[in-house]
Amino acid sequence: MTLNELIAKAASGYPDAQVLQYWDVAAEEPRSNPNGGDTLAHFIAVELAETFDPEASGTEQIGEAIRGMNRAIRDVQGVIDALGQADEGGEEG
Repeated sequence: MTLNELIAKAASGYPDAQVLQYWDVAAEEPRSNPNGGDTLAHFIAVELAETFDPEASGTEQIGEAIRGMNRAIRDVQGVIDALGQADEGGEEG
């Protein structure tokens, strides 16, 4: 599996395949998109690129990509939990 294939697979599951708006197919690397406005899509492209191992099998690549996205879920869930606790505490902002 190539990095472009992995990014395309991930993009197929993201709304409007916005991950591709942050991916340079020719250079096989993330790219900025000042007009994009979807930092989560950009994060996904960067995370997949940073964890990609060209020597790994396709199955290994998918497994590592899933682990990376699960780490992100846990991190975002921690933020949601903290915000929920702040709201429960009657804090106003």
